[in-house]
Amino acid sequence: MKFIIFNLADGSQKPCDLANLSRSLSPNCEIVRIIGNKHEAIGYVSHSLLVHFAVEFADYALQNYLKKMLPEAQTCIDLTRKWLQNHNSVSVDQLKEAADAAYNAAYAASAAYAAAYATHAAYAAAHAASAASAASAAADAAAYAAYASAAANADKNRLNEQNRQGTFILKFFEVE
Repeated sequence: MKFIIFNLADGSQKPCDLANLSRSLSPNCEIVRIIGNKHEAIGYVSHSLLVHFAVEFADYALQNYLKKMLPEAQTCIDLTRKWLQNHNSVSVDQLKEAADAAYNAAYAASAAYAAAYATHAAYAAAHAASAASAASAAADAAAYAAYASAAANADKNRLNEQNRQGTFILKFFEVE
């Protein structure tokens, strides 16, 4: 399956396949699927949606690839999900504090792949208060979480994990 990511802010286009879909997204982009000579719009990706993808990928990796649970990472994920439901329910300082705790716990446990990148979702949410860095933080969070999930599963099959992420995105937009 082939896609084009249209950046609505600058008009640029980026081709990708299903395995690279999760790492190709940016804020204010449109996902378009290429079917033969036709183009089918899949959906619009906002800053909050990138944070959503990042936290879901990080949670999946945390639940499925770590041998030891890290409560700090789960707290970070839960707080970021709370922020996604209501941006005013969690302060920037709370998000940053949770992200720092999750990162430190992951680093200490040598579990950097899955848990540490949960912090990027929280940082992206925290940066939403600053318009200048929000888009960059969200894109970084999604990319890091996608990479983390794939890297954590590298010993099994990285390509399968990347395809799982792409399929998750398509299912989010209810595309088969």
